[in-house]
Amino acid sequence: MAKSSITFSELAEAFQSTINSNSTIVTGMATAEPNGFFNDFSKSVLANNWKDLRVIGANPSRTWPCFTDPATLKEVEYVVMFLTSAVRKLQTNGRFSYIPQHLSQWAKNIINSPKGIDVYWGTCSEPDARGFVTLGLNNCYESEVLRAAKKVVLEVNKYVPRTFGATEVSLSEVDFFIRNDRPIAAIEPVQFGLTEAKIAAFVEGFISDGSTLQLGIGGIPNAVGAALIHKKDLGIHTEMINDAMMKLYQAGVITGACKTLWPRKMVGAFAYGSQTLYDFIHDNSLVEFHPASVVNNPYRIGRNHKMVSLNTAVEIDLTGQVCSESIGHVELSGVGGAAETHMGAQMSVGGRAIVAIESSAKQGTISKIVTSLKPGAKVSISRNDIDTVITEFGVAELKGKTTAQRVRSMIAIAHPDQRDLLTHDAKQIGYL
Repeated sequence: MAKSSITFSELAEAFQSTINSNSTIVTGMATAEPNGFFNDFSKSVLANNWKDLRVIGANPSRTWPCFTDPATLKEVEYVVMFLTSAVRKLQTNGRFSYIPQHLSQWAKNIINSPKGIDVYWGTCSEPDARGFVTLGLNNCYESEVLRAAKKVVLEVNKYVPRTFGATEVSLSEVDFFIRNDRPIAAIEPVQFGLTEAKIAAFVEGFISDGSTLQLGIGGIPNAVGAALIHKKDLGIHTEMINDAMMKLYQAGVITGACKTLWPRKMVGAFAYGSQTLYDFIHDNSLVEFHPASVVNNPYRIGRNHKMVSLNTAVEIDLTGQVCSESIGHVELSGVGGAAETHMGAQMSVGGRAIVAIESSAKQGTISKIVTSLKPGAKVSISRNDIDTVITEFGVAELKGKTTAQRVRSMIAIAHPDQRDLLTHDAKQIGYL
């Protein structure tokens, strides 16, 4: 039975009672990132003379002082499962590392690590009268890791929305609660222009009434959201719930009436967007957050009605190899759920998997459709799994096509200024 009331502890008490030398600490990600932990971690490491610590997380919202403090870095290894602009450059210090893995694997790989999990430290909503808090807008790995950790610390934050799905945590499951009221990380929707709108018009043609959607973040997904305003009875099964989905629901486009899994529910593993989105999700049973091990399981994705997955990329080669996570050897982000959602959608009856990308950068001078990926580029979606690629110049349906057919299709959707060079190179290496 859940406890009926909550007792708050001091931050220093929680640090000293849960962490020792050789500890492995897992933190919540994105909007669940614990500010109290990261603000005071360096001070506590030095004050307690801790050695050989490991901190695991994802999507850091900022370059916290503990990420760069030389004295702390001697004793702490930081591991991230998805990189952001705040920490990309820190990989060169030898104490900040990225783990390549699909999003659905995050929790399992953390839990099964040789040292286990000493502490899970995250954030939560205010407790309810029944003796439960919720993990708010994040459940990629948080609920599963929390229950596998030896100690649990949650920072109670009045700004964290109460949510539904698998986010509820009993007060009895938590060792320490810290009061820490701070606005959570938010971003306004990226505005889109003519190029993104052209891409969205092609994508819209693959989405029929009653389809279930997985969309990412950025200008292209936002443009696609705007292009779908006249559709009917769309559903949401996505790793990330965003502002575009909220707007489509408010416009009556998203009803979930045709969904086979969680009908009439918007289902995701986390949400990231504006404060308006967070207010919409707060205490709204329409939206459910389940672990990424569930949401991003390709076979479960494939059970959805007319599943359509949309991802973007950094560059794509002429045979359909997709790089969405690096520029050559330089890691930018991570694979996340790109491969899982792309493969899962193709398992759905009537489903489609789309990679949408602007054909070029810098006014057509740098092609994103390339003969070969840059040396060191990470293949996020293999050519064996690719379905369809879309740019502002058209559609390349690659699934089941020969190499030569793929090459011709990809050149046709490249920027016009790059097509002759791509054709020349393709002939030189024997593709054509």
